[in-house]
Amino acid sequence: MFELNTAIVSGRLGADAEIRQLSSSRAGSFSIAVDHNFKNRAGKWQTATSWFRVVTYNPWLIENILATEATKGRAMFVQGALRARSWEKDGKKYHTVEIEVDGAGGIVPVTAESAPVNRILLAGRLGDHADIKTLPGQEGGKVASFSLAADRSFKGQDGAWRKATDWIRIVTFQPSLIDKVLAKQATKGRLVQIQGALRSREWNDGDGEIRTSIEVEVDGPGGITPVIEDRN
Repeated sequence: MFELNTAIVSGRLGADAEIRQLSSSRAGSFSIAVDHNFKNRAGKWQTATSWFRVVTYNPWLIENILATEATKGRAMFVQGALRARSWEKDGKKYHTVEIEVDGAGGIVPVTAESAPVNRILLAGRLGDHADIKTLPGQEGGKVASFSLAADRSFKGQDGAWRKATDWIRIVTFQPSLIDKVLAKQATKGRLVQIQGALRSREWNDGDGEIRTSIEVEVDGPGGITPVIEDRN
């Protein structure tokens, strides 16, 4: 299977970048606010802002960009890959998706007038059949979602190549994709290619705690494409 996992975003930093010393290296991270212009289900244009965490272990980026340029309010262009991370706290399980930047990507300061960017390219296999639901309310419509297993090859901090799989949640409200693609071809194990945008979503978990989920939303008619595999 071919590997495809590219995240390209631009936005403003919510605070100065944080640089931490690890046992044998350093890690740099910051939160970035990414604006998104979109049409709602009523056909009106709206602007929403999502917050994402960017992480890098690249020494050059940490020394030359994060330590000197990555300050609160600074506009940045980021190219990296999506990484899934899970942990447990006080008996609750948490899951998030971050943008990790290695030597193949980059973090570049840009001007405040630069156009916002939010583009995700992925390939992977469905963990189960797509879940299709009818939305409540007068506007109606449907929403479809599924989990995608995206494989990746990367160099560890020791320089050795490794393989890992990240589970990313995919969501779409596009009627043509739901009816023509997902309802008929989005089956468990199917290999698909995704083109969409990163979104953050918040909800109350019932105990008064606000939880956050990071997912990829597909809003274009050709954003989910089943891949024909050579079985020979």
